[in-house]
Amino acid sequence: MDDNDMEAMEEGVVKAEEEEAPEVDNDETLPDENALKDHDDAEEEEGEENTNPDIPEEENGLEEGEKEDEEEKEEAVAVLDNAVDEELEIRDEDEGRPVSSLSKKSVAFADPPYDDATPQKEPGALAKMIRGMWASREMLNENTDKQVIMKTTLRELILYCIFLFVIVYMTFSQYSADFYILRSRIDSLFENQQKITQAKDFWDFVEGDLLKGLYWEELYNQGRKVTKFKCPSTGILANDPCPVPYTDRNMMYENRMLGVPRMRMIKVTNSSCLEHMNPDFKTAIRKCFAPYDAEHEDKTSFIPEHRKFTEESSWIYQSADQLETGSVDAELGSYAGSGYVQNFHFQKNVTEAILKELKANRWIDMGTRFLTIDLTVYNANVNLFGVIKLIFEFPATGGCIPSNDIQIVKLLKYAEYTDYMLLAAEGIFCLFIMYYCVEELFEIKEHGLAYFTVFGNLLDIVVIGVSITQILLNFYMFYQVNDKLDGLMKLPFAYADFTSLSKSAKTFTYLAGFNVYVAWLKVFKYLSFNKTMTQLSGTLSKCSVELSGFTVMFLIIFFAFAELGFLLFGTQVEDFNNIVSASYTLFRTILGDFNFVVIEQADSTFGPIYFLSYIFFVFFVLLNMFLAIINDTYGEVKAELKRAKPAFQLGDFFMVGVNNVKFAAGIQDRKLDVENALKMAAEDDGFVTYNELRENLKHSNFSDVEIDLFFNMFSEDPSMSEMLIDEDEARERELEEERILQMEKMLDEDDSDDSDEDEEEEDELSKSQASIKSRPMSGKEARQQRSAKIRAALVGNEPLEADKFYGLTERMGRMEATLGPIMSKIDSVLERLDDMKKAKKKKRDTIQRLMETIEDNEGLDETTKNQQIKELAQKMESRPNSGM
Repeated sequence: MDDNDMEAMEEGVVKAEEEEAPEVDNDETLPDENALKDHDDAEEEEGEENTNPDIPEEENGLEEGEKEDEEEKEEAVAVLDNAVDEELEIRDEDEGRPVSSLSKKSVAFADPPYDDATPQKEPGALAKMIRGMWASREMLNENTDKQVIMKTTLRELILYCIFLFVIVYMTFSQYSADFYILRSRIDSLFENQQKITQAKDFWDFVEGDLLKGLYWEELYNQGRKVTKFKCPSTGILANDPCPVPYTDRNMMYENRMLGVPRMRMIKVTNSSCLEHMNPDFKTAIRKCFAPYDAEHEDKTSFIPEHRKFTEESSWIYQSADQLETGSVDAELGSYAGSGYVQNFHFQKNVTEAILKELKANRWIDMGTRFLTIDLTVYNANVNLFGVIKLIFEFPATGGCIPSNDIQIVKLLKYAEYTDYMLLAAEGIFCLFIMYYCVEELFEIKEHGLAYFTVFGNLLDIVVIGVSITQILLNFYMFYQVNDKLDGLMKLPFAYADFTSLSKSAKTFTYLAGFNVYVAWLKVFKYLSFNKTMTQLSGTLSKCSVELSGFTVMFLIIFFAFAELGFLLFGTQVEDFNNIVSASYTLFRTILGDFNFVVIEQADSTFGPIYFLSYIFFVFFVLLNMFLAIINDTYGEVKAELKRAKPAFQLGDFFMVGVNNVKFAAGIQDRKLDVENALKMAAEDDGFVTYNELRENLKHSNFSDVEIDLFFNMFSEDPSMSEMLIDEDEARERELEEERILQMEKMLDEDDSDDSDEDEEEEDELSKSQASIKSRPMSGKEARQQRSAKIRAALVGNEPLEADKFYGLTERMGRMEATLGPIMSKIDSVLERLDDMKKAKKKKRDTIQRLMETIEDNEGLDETTKNQQIKELAQKMESRPNSGM
């Protein structure tokens, strides 16, 4: 900076100091505490000097004026020095200057003032480092520089992208296509289970398909009577299928069975429903088996007289605590972990004998309500466990309902070198969770309860809570698997219950999936600074009121159809057998997945009527209303984004960085800096003052001469002159806004007073309407008249809002585009009408001329003249109009 610039800036600072004093009263702003302190000290000194009788008051006043001039000069020099030291930053708060109302709107690059009388403790280096590490956009001040906000947001976004990559890798690296392949192959082994309909089918299944699927004791070769091939395990000629060694007998040759399978059965007593039976049937029906309930469980022992292969536990009831088994959820309900249990043998022939003995002694009877066969296999090739549960429910209505639950889980997580990459990712994930916990605590301390009103902050809490649950559950599973495997090694032929571990793994998978889902949604929080990225949230928030009303209307009609469908087709159609299934069916119908033939077969009359009425009301009416609400709101949001003023966004921040690099190379784009300065100055209210522009350009290394040059150039530009205002206009706008607020407050008070009048007074006023005009107005009437005048004045003086202006401009444009073709058509019609008028006039003149010729002909009598005029008229009428 040269000497001229320094002198110009010194003069500008002194001039600003001189102009600042009278503006305090007009703006009704208060000086800072330093200025008040200096003013009080000056008043005390003045009082002491005036009390001195030796010195006249005029001399005291002259000395005081000289002191004030010297203080003003010293303040100007101090401000100049501070401006040079702070790279020419402009501060309204420096050296006791009063804080103007415009400084609140300017970008705050400088530190806030503090009272010298009560000095604040400067934070240490460690505190600054900690605050810097956990700085977030929510912790910044509203007046913070836009570039600082963008820089903080970009840092948060980059850091969160790393966290998102870690959580995605940690989640999906544990799963592969082998999970589905293994489950589908196990399911195919027991596919005939779904064909079971009664108890006899159950015994046929367990003695046939179940034993074949569990015990693979022979190879696939059939054997030949004459062969030279020898079985690899025995060395005997393969005249029969070769046996598999005992140590290699795996299910499907690849899946080692852990322990032995177990079969558990639950029964109810034979008198469980007698107390609710009609007395007329009690004499005929002596035994009654109710649906399953824990209170009706049969706990009696029924050990047979001849027992050879079965265990005693299969005939003696054991509680869930004794069996250490949890409850099981099936299609008809939930069943306790108690009952009668029988373990299978590791050899097929012994297990077959056990099943025959159970069948012979009627282990399953009329009271049986639930039976499950549990086993666990391990595939070392892909390091996966298969926890298999074959479920058979025997409802009180009779028959059997089969189902299965096959869970493929990876319990040994750290077996290969790639698994240690997963371990490293989990460690980084834990560090990230600790970091975000500290960050959220800082934000809660900063904002208090207002922190929980922001949807993005709630997503942060959800991600942290679910992540901590994942970490704890992962440690639990790690230690439980090791403990379970140690117990299995000690008892290799006992039943190994991996049900609890499979449930924990399933819960862990659900938590991981939900956490990834919420983590991806949280990306919108860091992209909310861009107006284009806020279209989804803006659309949903703007139409939330209309959607809530629509939802109530939709649910009323939807559940009315669901209940009607259940009552009409519940006993005949599986999709309508209960209210929940009927609701799912109707939701699928909206998406086009329905079975009209089944409904028609259930009721040939009401079935089609029900289906067509549902399609009309829900699909054609309600669904299109929903789409119309979303579409209209989205159009409004798009229009608002188009009308929005240009703001400093992430793209501008990147361009500033590029421009800084160019400045280092000596090729800085000054136009880009000016555009960004204008955007930052006009972002809050749409207007730019000289101080705002000056403050923003100073941080881009602009000199005072360049700032004045650009400001004068913008003032002369018609497109920019409306945006630029001086300080006086800004103050007038603020005062006008305060005046309008006071008027509105006064109007509200008047309205509240008027609302206290009861209906009787209104009736009396209506009856005496004729006499009101002749008498003076009451206090209420005077207030109403004054309120009407104030409202009219407010409406007349209130400037048109920018959104309304742009909306009216768009409507005018559309009207002009619509009226253009219409006006052209009207012009063409008018031209044709003019041509027709000219042709008629020409025709009339011709007829008039011919008639005058006939009348002037003296050689013709009156009859002949009339005859010729009549013929002439007929001839002219028969001729086409030349103007048409």
